[in-house]
Amino acid sequence: DHHVFLQPPPPGGGPSPSPVDAVELVSEAGRNYEPLREALRAGEFEKADDITREELIQLAGSGAVKRGWVYFSEVKFIPVEDLQTIDALWKASSKNKFGFSVQKEVWMQQSKYWTRFFKKIDWVQGEMNYYRKWPAEFIYNAEDAPKGHLPLTNALRGTQLLEAILEHPAFEKGGGKDGSGKPEWLK
Repeated sequence: DHHVFLQPPPPGGGPSPSPVDAVELVSEAGRNYEPLREALRAGEFEKADDITREELIQLAGSGAVKRGWVYFSEVKFIPVEDLQTIDALWKASSKNKFGFSVQKEVWMQQSKYWTRFFKKIDWVQGEMNYYRKWPAEFIYNAEDAPKGHLPLTNALRGTQLLEAILEHPAFEKGGGKDGSGKPEWLK
């Protein structure tokens, strides 16, 4: 005699909350990350990637805003809390498959060797390692994309910008929350 008990629907009859909803939207710079949360909750990874790029430009300062892109030397001006919030949203929406800290982990596993890293996260293709064409050739869903595929950072002008992001104190082991920017072992 087996009985099946159905789970009651969540209050209000709506969908159950997403892990993205649990992320606290902290911003030292006073930015509103609700649009990013909404895009990621909806699985709109291409839109979320565009929002992330725009947020990095806004966070990097007036020079980046005027230019429309972030120069690697401006990354240090992006607050730790803001990068950690953006990263936490990406991770929560993808079961820890996407995010800058995930990319850093993959990069470290590849001994900071860019060609191997780009292959591992599937940003290049073919024997000649040609960069995928943006945005059409990138994979904007968590099921099919490899770990670390998103968010995208333009590496056509070189790897300095991506390196500055991955080396940012926000992604130091231990979180770098004290703002010193020093690795734990140097404190």
